[in-house]
Amino acid sequence: MMKRVLQISLRADPLNPLDGGETGGQQVIVRQMGRNLQHLGYAVDIITLRQEDHLPERYSFGHLGQVIRLTGWKGRLSSDADWHRNQDAIIQQVLTWIREQHREYHIIHSHFWISGMVAVRLARELRLPWIHSPYKMGQWILRPGDEVSSIRLQTERQLIEQAQGVVVPYLKESEMIHQMAPKVPIYVVPPAVDITNFFVRDAGPLLRGLGLNKPPILYVGRLNKGRGIQEVLEVMTRASLPPDLTLLVIGGGPGEVVDGQPTNPTLRSLSEKLNGHVRFLGPMPHHAIATYMGSATVLIAPNQGPTLGMAVIEAMASGCAVVGTNVPGVEDWIEPGFTGILVERSRIDQLWQNALELWQTPNRARQMGTNGQEIIQRHHTVNHMAQRLHVVYEEVASSGRHQAGVGY
Repeated sequence: MMKRVLQISLRADPLNPLDGGETGGQQVIVRQMGRNLQHLGYAVDIITLRQEDHLPERYSFGHLGQVIRLTGWKGRLSSDADWHRNQDAIIQQVLTWIREQHREYHIIHSHFWISGMVAVRLARELRLPWIHSPYKMGQWILRPGDEVSSIRLQTERQLIEQAQGVVVPYLKESEMIHQMAPKVPIYVVPPAVDITNFFVRDAGPLLRGLGLNKPPILYVGRLNKGRGIQEVLEVMTRASLPPDLTLLVIGGGPGEVVDGQPTNPTLRSLSEKLNGHVRFLGPMPHHAIATYMGSATVLIAPNQGPTLGMAVIEAMASGCAVVGTNVPGVEDWIEPGFTGILVERSRIDQLWQNALELWQTPNRARQMGTNGQEIIQRHHTVNHMAQRLHVVYEEVASSGRHQAGVGY
């Protein structure tokens, strides 16, 4: 008998054309889970919200999967208080769809605290086992300039305590959650890479298209404070830069990059001072980023707080060396001197110097990239992630609550 999984991902639409913004990494992970669980025989329904009017309410992906987009919420959920206040209406909308479609599920899996608010009550109503992926808990991911609402902090704790299983990407996060809720089983399922999309590429077409003489250094991520990109540009303005060096910056939310320039005044001023050494490409579809990763010499990850680390592992899969800070989601992947280089998060000057030295010694960078690629291909493909998640689903669905501990 086919088993059907209900995944709740209200903030991150896995088929949204642009995987940018706050939930970019989460979107990628939810999409990968949904697609590759189908290869193991699961049917997967993913419920999200329709963020744009042109997106269809229902969309098939894979032979056993579909995305269901709840309508009527565009522009109505701009704060944590809005989400909390409207959870009853969202739950009723989900229940109505389930009952109209005569759906029967094997397990519910929620992504992020907003989805968890809905999932925990659906699980009670439908008498189903429920696991939760918290992603970047508020007290865990605070960076300089971040603000986290008391509603979110309180709800996250309640969800962790009530879940029949919690799935986290890294061991360090599991330790924090275990201290919060010692009786709840915790499973570490690291993020993974679709190696049919992320691999080493011939840099020639990209270089010709951009008018570059040498492969670039690359940054992929958000542009807001706490991601470290502003600090990198500040260091670059004080450094002596080779004339043919270029840093490509991919990412940012809608309207943050216009005509190749950031709209943030500080970033724009730094870009102008660097006089062509940095190019802002703006957000782009996830699959398009692969071309840049497979053609770059080095990826920099100057994160100032915990991250899911998708850019890091996708760069590794693409044969690109990584220079990053020692924060969760970056340090978990980099083996110093073997797959890349780690620095203290406050030492962005060292991060840039190491990235520059690797750029100037491409053979060394290439060897690090090859080492990282082998690790991803052997242990962290999307098929590996689906197999690990399958074990979690079957254990929680068949046995309910277990002894406290960490599962692998």
